[in-house]
Amino acid sequence: MKKVTADYGERKVEIEVPDSATVAEFTDPPLLADPESAVREALAKPLGMAPLAEQARPGMRVAIGFDDITRPNTPPRLILPRIVEELSRAGVKDRDIVFVNGCSNHRKNTRSELANHLGPEIFNRFNPLGAIRNHDCDDPQRLTFFGTTDSGRYVEHNRDFADADLQIYQGNVSAQAWKGYTGTGVVIGLASTRSIASHHSFSTVPDPQKKREHQKAAGTKLPGMKPEMTAVLEEKTGKKTFYVNAVTGMGGKPVAIFAGHAGAVTPPAWELAGRCFTREVPQADVLIVGLGAQYSYGSSNNALIAAVGALVPPRYSPDLPVLREGGVVIALSPTTGWIDPDRYPSYQRLIDLYDRHHDVRALVDYEETFHGDPALMHKYRYGFGYPALHAFWIFYEFEYALKRAGAVIMAGTQNPGAMRRLGLQTAPDFDAAWKAARRYVGENPVTVVAPTFWTRPRIKFSVKG
Repeated sequence: MKKVTADYGERKVEIEVPDSATVAEFTDPPLLADPESAVREALAKPLGMAPLAEQARPGMRVAIGFDDITRPNTPPRLILPRIVEELSRAGVKDRDIVFVNGCSNHRKNTRSELANHLGPEIFNRFNPLGAIRNHDCDDPQRLTFFGTTDSGRYVEHNRDFADADLQIYQGNVSAQAWKGYTGTGVVIGLASTRSIASHHSFSTVPDPQKKREHQKAAGTKLPGMKPEMTAVLEEKTGKKTFYVNAVTGMGGKPVAIFAGHAGAVTPPAWELAGRCFTREVPQADVLIVGLGAQYSYGSSNNALIAAVGALVPPRYSPDLPVLREGGVVIALSPTTGWIDPDRYPSYQRLIDLYDRHHDVRALVDYEETFHGDPALMHKYRYGFGYPALHAFWIFYEFEYALKRAGAVIMAGTQNPGAMRRLGLQTAPDFDAAWKAARRYVGENPVTVVAPTFWTRPRIKFSVKG
């Protein structure tokens, strides 16, 4: 056996795993030596578009979207001042610039959160002008419907951004639970609930392998969701978004900056991201994941967020499944299961509803009821709470691991009942969880450990064979 140090809430714990276990975690690649110069060069030499300085003109209305606080704040603090610098030099006045927080179907961010995310240089300059705004995915007065794609996805997006003469978006390229990476975020970050639901519903959050089988059966490479929706937006608005995307390491420190058109920046950014975020592993009988105190949507004390930490990592496997059929996931967390009813108003209510059904699929019938609930909507619109449907989309991501794994065990939880309600088994500590796992996989399991999966940039598992 060998010892591995893994995340466990606010602290670390040391666990013993077989000598043959593969430890998979992110380590920084070479970082940019002069990030500011790299941003300026990207703005001056974009891919697939004219330089930003040539596009900006006096009198233009300019909208700058940016990824919300679920992404690191180093990129916006670095990139946004350089963008404003270019706009000012081209004669664009501050009063003609609006910043839109691309918070998608996440909660709106508070004033202090936005100040911390954007940094004083941007926040103190533009907030007094009322020019820093949260996107609202359910305000019909702030949304424009542009139609549907050939595959039936709704294209309905932020009106302030769509109506601007010049559209700019600052984004982050990171691993995600779908094939590919994040980055060209307008079609998600600035979309309406109806639009997001058209690609985050139960039927569109599939088993990753099933999606590949569907594409293979189609006999041709199907267009990705983002390119398909971007094409409709560009056709209807007659405008193209100027993206400035960062591939980042730990702490959001930039590895590279890519600027230009979505179709041009995506291939090189994703190629680099694949090299940065992919780790080769064997297919696991047991997958062990450490859970930090904060990740994804907030505190891991929250029962649903803790369950995200345990159930979503098996989806980060773009080719062969990282977890074999009937394998075991062990997640390490002292989670209390407590859910803030104001920040996450629909979470506990949906968990209570799940108690009455046999599987996740049954929840689909309650989406309209939750979405139409005035109290839940009020907490989203005015109380910085998550939208009602966000809890549904979390549950839909759970189904893959719940069906594939023989068991998912939360080791160390302070609230076993909260975890069992979500389909997880529990154990008082890692040793007890390891003993329970071997009843499913035998005495010498192939083991993969992701000790810092959620506290460092997330990785994708590339399964050998």
